[in-house]
Amino acid sequence: MPTEARRWLWILLLTTASVFVTLGLACATPFAALATLAALHMSRRDGLALIGIAWLADQVVGYGLLGYPRTANSVAWGVILGMGAFAALLAAQALADRLRDRGAVPAGGLAFVGAFVAYEAVLAVATAVLASGAEAFSLPIVGWMLRVNLLSLAGLLILYRLAVWIGLVTREPLGARATATAG
Repeated sequence: MPTEARRWLWILLLTTASVFVTLGLACATPFAALATLAALHMSRRDGLALIGIAWLADQVVGYGLLGYPRTANSVAWGVILGMGAFAALLAAQALADRLRDRGAVPAGGLAFVGAFVAYEAVLAVATAVLASGAEAFSLPIVGWMLRVNLLSLAGLLILYRLAVWIGLVTREPLGARATATAG
């Protein structure tokens, strides 16, 4: 299979995995987990494509299957979720790039923390402008989202290892993510 086809197949496979999480947990797309995987194992271009396509899929599932309300506030929250997802990616990439020389575990762990904090920060700031309940940022809800993202990241890393094993993804050295593609 050509490299370009493998890249897009990998992005679509990851998007499909995130859709299953969204469907299973109703509105809990693991954007911090996706951003972390992208920061560690994808080129910048592919990471941006993944986050954009996953966000679009989240919106399609939400409005098409889960019955999100079709209101201006709901649409605005959809845009905010997208902004948060891209902020998570940028934070994860910045931290992963800065910490690569310290090894995969510290780089990955701090990239995840940065992605999760960036995503939640964008959502928290949006509550000052958009109608929402403060309970959305209660400790139990944020803790639940943290668990969803941690479990999703574990699953995505297993999926990544399988993709490398079958040859869908080429495993790049840790420091090569900035220029490498997933093919």
